[in-house]
Amino acid sequence: MNKSTKVSAFTYDRDSNQWQSIERPLISEIPLQIWINGEHLVTLHRTPGNEFFLASGFLFYQGLINQHDDISAQRLVSAEDDSKSPLANDCVRLTINKSVTAISRLTAGAIWTVIAPQIEKSPPRPFYLAANQIPLLPKAMEHHQELYTTTAGAHAVALVNKTGKILHCEEDVGRTNALDKIVGYCLCNKIEMSSLAALFSGRINLEMAVKIARSGFPMVLSISAPTDGAVQILKQVGITYVGSLRESSFTLFCGSL
Repeated sequence: MNKSTKVSAFTYDRDSNQWQSIERPLISEIPLQIWINGEHLVTLHRTPGNEFFLASGFLFYQGLINQHDDISAQRLVSAEDDSKSPLANDCVRLTINKSVTAISRLTAGAIWTVIAPQIEKSPPRPFYLAANQIPLLPKAMEHHQELYTTTAGAHAVALVNKTGKILHCEEDVGRTNALDKIVGYCLCNKIEMSSLAALFSGRINLEMAVKIARSGFPMVLSISAPTDGAVQILKQVGITYVGSLRESSFTLFCGSL
């Protein structure tokens, strides 16, 4: 399934006071249902691609799995092929090794039941990046953002090691989806998230901070500024957070370098 679609549009040039007809690629956004043990859990609006990473990361955040081995079976079904689905959406059907009361897991207070044990744990182990390397990271991530380069409409989350190298990058129309995909990538490939930093193209808000704390990344960085709630959560769990990345500067909101 295509990650972008070309549409007809018009651009206006102020200097020449003229309109020009163009074909502009736009990022695709398509519903995806996640079914667990035969029960509908949630419908996410996502960019097609890496659906199992997305589903695994989402389940991990919800506290339904702790590792990829907790998933015993997985299947991606297109809307055309799934006569059992009541809605015309693509579906990821997963079987996990415990019973699930799906709807009760998605209450407003669910994030706190997930994050509370994380707060009680010992702080993440130290992770250091040289300060003069940090402003170089956004430009380095751009080389991995193929969808953003094409559409200018994709969010990205990248894995960064202690030398400042970008190891892997996931993109999606949604910021939280991109985070779920990178977490799912780590789970599926048995990568220890506590040994890597995560770099975000967009703003980190409260919901994303909770997901970050659950994942165990010791350091996160973002090109945009965060919300105050996000900083409070990341500070409480001992995660170093660097935001407002520019070519020659950045801001340390909590933690140490």
